[in-house]
Amino acid sequence: MYLKSFKRSANGLLLAVFAVCLSFAAMAQNFPSRPVTIKTAFPAGGPADAAIRAANQILERNLGQTMVVENVAGAAGSIAAAAALSANADGYTLLGTTVSDLVTAPFTIVSAKYKPESFKLLGLVGTSDFILVSSSAHSFKTLDELIAYATKPGNKELTIGHWGRGSTAHIVTADFQGRTKAAFLEVPYKGVAPVMADITGQHLDLTFAPLGGPVLELIKGGKVKAIAVAGDKRSPQLPDVPTMSESGGNLKNFEYTISSALFAPPGTPEPIVKRMNEAVNVWIASPEYMERVNIQGSRQMPQMTIDEAQAFFRKEQEKFSAMARTLKLETQ
Repeated sequence: MYLKSFKRSANGLLLAVFAVCLSFAAMAQNFPSRPVTIKTAFPAGGPADAAIRAANQILERNLGQTMVVENVAGAAGSIAAAAALSANADGYTLLGTTVSDLVTAPFTIVSAKYKPESFKLLGLVGTSDFILVSSSAHSFKTLDELIAYATKPGNKELTIGHWGRGSTAHIVTADFQGRTKAAFLEVPYKGVAPVMADITGQHLDLTFAPLGGPVLELIKGGKVKAIAVAGDKRSPQLPDVPTMSESGGNLKNFEYTISSALFAPPGTPEPIVKRMNEAVNVWIASPEYMERVNIQGSRQMPQMTIDEAQAFFRKEQEKFSAMARTLKLETQ
């Protein structure tokens, strides 16, 4: 009697598992059957927002559905992450943010109670080096001149903007100040777009911003001054702008990039994750993506499988977590 009961239970469990597998397969086959919303962690007009919107044109073509961008800015992207976490894990609500900001926010934002590793990286939609820019109101033209001014006693304190505590820009700024011993008045914003608006309007002195898109246009238009690129080589779009390492001093290997990406919330079915990963790879392989890379001077990224994307994500977690600990950033 006991053996028969056990067999019935085992058979019932197998049938349940089989039914779930069929359900997931059917879900992936029909996905998406309605518009997909991307909770984007930054204001409209910034580099991350622009990269996501550019990719959406190809994603919509490939998926056959509208991709709706909902800008949920603030708290270094943690508000958007929380919004994505509170939605159903069915693939119809995704998170659009930068890989590094998703990792670093929990180190400094008390309300950022999520675990970055619980999200699934679907793929990168754009990657750029950081560039240090200044208001056009200042006379210094090189990094050495800037550091000399900032460290000279009696000079007016310069302001430097970033998109909030725990953001990648905050970490880059902290590392720069630590290495150069220059102290700036930090001004937090909700995203790159409002930072650049104040730089352009000469209400803010400095910022580290992702090179590309609107930032590159402002530099080429003379609205802001490019001081140095935080990359391993000069940008082909700005060949006369040196890298941070070229200034010598303690800035050797001062290299920071930022990758805009799409993430699926925890619990999203694997078939849907795989379908979205395939769609992102179509964007990376498209002529539109290559045109964007060439025009904006951003970095070309390879297509990645789900496993490769997760390996990349783990590596970025290790890198930026270590940096946050080294800089002794604390939650507020």
